Amino acid sequence: MRRLRRGLAGLALLAGSALAHPAGAAPSSAPQSDAAYAAYQTGHYRRALSEALKRIEADSRDAAAMTLLGELYRQGLGVPPDQKVATEWYERASERGDINATYALAIALLDEASGRRDPARAGILLRRAAEAGHAAANYNLALALLATGQPEDDVLAIRNLESAAKAGIPDALHALATLAKQGRGMPKSDVQAAQWMKQAAEAGFLPAEIEYAIMLFNGTGVAADETAAARLFLRAAGKGNPIAQNRIARLYQSGRGIPPDSIEAAAWHLAARARGLDDPALAQLFDRLTPEQQTRAARIAADRIESAALTSP
Repeated sequence: MRRLRRGLAGLALLAGSALAHPAGAAPSSAPQSDAAYAAYQTGHYRRALSEALKRIEADSRDAAAMTLLGELYRQGLGVPPDQKVATEWYERASERGDINATYALAIALLDEASGRRDPARAGILLRRAAEAGHAAANYNLALALLATGQPEDDVLAIRNLESAAKAGIPDALHALATLAKQGRGMPKSDVQAAQWMKQAAEAGFLPAEIEYAIMLFNGTGVAADETAAARLFLRAAGKGNPIAQNRIARLYQSGRGIPPDSIEAAAWHLAARARGLDDPALAQLFDRLTPEQQTRAARIAADRIESAALTSP
C-alpha cells in the first residue's frame, strides 16, 4: 500500500463524473424514470438538487440520491461548487454501498480542495471500487500501480487496464497498446499492440488514431496500408492535432496513401504551423506556390483552424 500511495501522489487521474461513466451511468438503485436523475440528465440542476433532497428526506439510506448531490456540488451545477460538501455526500453514499460514490470519494481524497486529502485511504477505496468492477477505478488504479515502477505492480496494472478496456475506456486500450509495445508487464508484441491500438482508434481516441496510423503506414504489427493510414491521419488532423496535420500534409506532398495535392499539403502545413509545429520542407513547398495558390491554401487553413477550435472539447 505504501508503494500504491506513492503511485497515487501527483497523478492526473481520469476523474470524470461519478454518474456518467460506462461503469454505471446511474447507480442501479436509481431508475431511469427517477425525477432527480431525469432532471440531472436534462440539465435542470436546481430541480435535481431539490428532488434528491426530497428522496433523502423520505429515505435516509438513499445512496444514489446522495451520490447525485455529491456530483452537483463537485461540479457546481445548480449550486456554488463546494468540494468539501461534495466529499461529505460521497462519504455518506459510499458508507451505504454506492460504488460510484466510493470511486468519487477516492478521487476527492486525492484533492486538497476536499479538505480531507488522504492518499492512503484513497488507495483503499480505489481498490474497492475497482474490485467491484468500476471501469474508471480500474483505469486509475492501473495508473497508480504503473507509477510505482515495480515489475509486480506492472503485472497487476495490466489486469486493471484489461477490465477498464472491456468496459469501454479507450484510454485503457491505448495504455495496453503502449505497454505491449514496450514489453512492460507483458511480453513485448507489436501485433498485440496494434490490435489494442486499433480498438482505441476506432473508439475515436485521438492519440491512438495517430499512433495506429503510424503503425499502419510502417506496417508495425499490422499489414502496411498507406491508404488506411492516410484516412486516419486526415481524421485526426480534422480534430486539430498538429502532428496529424503535419503527417497528412507530407502525404499530400508525396502522394503516398492519398492523391498528391500541393494546395492541400500547404493548407495542412499552415494549420500545423499555427499550432506550433513547423516543417522546413513544407514551408519550401508553400513558398513555391503562386500567390493565388498561397491565398487559397491560407483560406482553407483558416477555415480548418476555426472549425477545429469550434468542435474541440
